[in-house]
Amino acid sequence: MSDHTIHGIKAIIFDMDGTLVDSEINTERSVDILLSKRNIPHADLDYAVFYGVTWQKIESILKETYPQLISESLAAELQHEFHVLFQSDQTEFIPGVHDFWRLAAQLGLRLAIGTSSNRESVEFLVDRMDVRSICEAIVSAEDYNKSKPDPDCYLHAAQKLNLPVENCLVFEDSIPGLKAARAAGMYAVAITHRSTDPIEAARIANLAVANYTRLPDKFLSEIRY
Repeated sequence: MSDHTIHGIKAIIFDMDGTLVDSEINTERSVDILLSKRNIPHADLDYAVFYGVTWQKIESILKETYPQLISESLAAELQHEFHVLFQSDQTEFIPGVHDFWRLAAQLGLRLAIGTSSNRESVEFLVDRMDVRSICEAIVSAEDYNKSKPDPDCYLHAAQKLNLPVENCLVFEDSIPGLKAARAAGMYAVAITHRSTDPIEAARIANLAVANYTRLPDKFLSEIRY
C-alpha cells in the first residue's frame, strides 16, 4: 500500500527496539547469554522470532524449543541481561529518528511510545534521545497483558492520548508489531532497517522504508490531512 492512504493523523506511536534504536541485536545477545550459561547448543536458533514480543513470550518460545528449561523462570533474567547491554553498549539510533521527532513535534503532531520493553528501558531511552518534553505517552510491557500481534499495546496508547485509532499512525519494525497496529485499526509505517522479511512488512504496512531519512518529502505535512 502507498503512503497517500495515510491521512487525518494527529499522533504517531513508535515501537522502541528496532524502530527508534537498533537494539534487537541486544535481544539476541540476551538469549545467547542465557542459553550459553546453561551450556545449551543453539547455533540453529532463529532469533527473528524474538523481535517485537514481550519477555514472557520469549520465555514461552524458549521453553517450547528447549524442554529442559520448562521449570525455569526466564523472563526476568532475559530482561536483566538486555537492560545491562542496553545501558552499557553503544546502541545506535535508527538513522533520521531525532530530526523526525523534532519536526513532527514542531508540526503539532503528538508523539508516544508503545513497546514490549520494560518501563525502565523506555525511560532510559527517552532521556537518552532527549525527547521527554515532547513524548506525551508511554506504554510499556507493564501496562498490558497480550503481546503483539494482539493490538492491546496500541489500543492502550490511543487511550492514553485520548484519540480515536484512525487518528494514530504507528512506526514499527517487526511483523508482530505491524500486525498489532493494523489490528488496532491504525495506519502503519514499517521500518525495515533490520527486517527479516521486508516484503511481508511492506504488505502489511501502508508504507515501508529502510529508515526515517527514506520517508517521502513532506511526509509529515501531508499525513495530517
